[in-house]
Amino acid sequence: MSLVWDVNYIAVVVAAVAGMVIGAVYFMPAVAGNAWMKALGKTPDDFKGANQPVLYAMAAVFTLLMATTLAAVIGWADAHTLVNGALAGFLMWLGFSLPVIGLTFMFELRPMANHIITGLDYLITFVVMGAIIGAWPVAAV
Repeated sequence: MSLVWDVNYIAVVVAAVAGMVIGAVYFMPAVAGNAWMKALGKTPDDFKGANQPVLYAMAAVFTLLMATTLAAVIGWADAHTLVNGALAGFLMWLGFSLPVIGLTFMFELRPMANHIITGLDYLITFVVMGAIIGAWPVAAV
């Protein structure tokens, strides 16, 4: 078995930026941010001491890693269409992201609302990133 690494890095960067934008919009107070903080038992004041530049830099690195891995899987599955890429993103979310979130939150005794809010964010992110990567021409590396 030979796995060819045909990752389109332009598509990966665009997908990662889209993932960051999705997270930024999704966790706005008017969308899911207030419900997320309530599920965590936090208030906006609890986040004021956080090192925001480091948090966002790490979020960008992890989102880029997710997009790169998703691109590799899409390449290996030859899922180079918008629909197939979105399906690959959905399957990666269903098989990896959702169980990891679920197991982590269950053993941390977090409320189900937290699992649902976080899981939905990753569902949207993986499907959109997969659609972007799948739809992008492979030859544009």
